[in-house]
Amino acid sequence: MTDQPAAPESLPLNDLESKLAKAGQPDANPVDVILAFLNNEVYILSTDSLDKPDAAVEPLVLANSEGQPVLAVFSHPSRVESHFLEAAPNVLGTHGSAILDSIGDELGLVINPGSEHGFEMGPEGIANVRRDFTRTDGAEAADEAAAPAADATVEAGTDGPQD
Repeated sequence: MTDQPAAPESLPLNDLESKLAKAGQPDANPVDVILAFLNNEVYILSTDSLDKPDAAVEPLVLANSEGQPVLAVFSHPSRVESHFLEAAPNVLGTHGSAILDSIGDELGLVINPGSEHGFEMGPEGIANVRRDFTRTDGAEAADEAAAPAADATVEAGTDGPQD
């Protein structure tokens, strides 16, 4: 047997990356990207591991080109570059919907920082997604104790996204 070569940066590795790759095409629907993010597993980096009962996630937060804080989120563990792991060595998987349920009002997010399969969303965009997309299980986004966001499925609201 021979070792499989690493997937080139340009090849999508999952549904989210496939939607991100199509996002630049004229017939692309931005709702497809948002739904793929919300309904698929994504990865954050944490300075602390979660191997203890009282452990807390201390996620990696970067500054965007305007100096605003953005949560670093990755579509696949292989998209995490080594310099990010030096700052926060623990890779934690969760659903995109859980990220949006827990992210603060002043924080944006960046998917795959520096990658061609990525995008950035500021706090206003996050607020719009929270407003325009509803969970199909009927739970309120704030009701995390009754219905954990990581287990929720998300779909577009009937009015669709609003700018």
